[in-house]
Amino acid sequence: MTNSDTARPDRYKALDAAASYDDTIRNAGLFRRWSHHKELQALQRALSRIHGTSILDGPCGTGRIHEVLAQQFTEVASMDSSESMLRVHQRNSGSGVLCCGNIFDLPFADASFDWVVCYRLFHHMQNHEQRVALLKSVRRVGRQGVIFSAWIDTPVNRRRGSRRRSLTRKEIEAICTEAGLKITHIDFASWPFQPKCVVTCDKL
Repeated sequence: MTNSDTARPDRYKALDAAASYDDTIRNAGLFRRWSHHKELQALQRALSRIHGTSILDGPCGTGRIHEVLAQQFTEVASMDSSESMLRVHQRNSGSGVLCCGNIFDLPFADASFDWVVCYRLFHHMQNHEQRVALLKSVRRVGRQGVIFSAWIDTPVNRRRGSRRRSLTRKEIEAICTEAGLKITHIDFASWPFQPKCVVTCDKL
């Protein structure tokens, strides 16, 4: 799978598919709603430690974290490779700057935003090279740093049997260093039961 293939999944290009994705998130079962809530809390803890006026949400999907970002930042730019996802995002939020683009080739100048948040994508990357390329790309347009969600091994939960595998903390640290980032905090959604977490990084 190439970077371009990862950044532009065909299943989300159709408007009905994007709308169905959004409905699935908003009308999830009890456990999934609880899991989403815990992930959002981890993101909010991460955001509470940073300062700035502008942030890029990429890829933004249908805008599941837009409201949280808009509460803290005066400028929230949302980017996704799917125009259909952006249309649903616009329907949901009704505000903000929306842009269609490739997460591995961002259509923004260097240091265009104080921060970049990359929510629920990193764990889909299939190899070390893709992970480093993703973080290098978002790092380029962030002045201060990057926040991204990841799956990191815990003492009682690690994922090795699926495409969405978790990584060790040392693996995550090595990837970040290679991408020009330094981890400042890791906020787990539900330690130690789930590997889902939010990683905050400053630029080196």
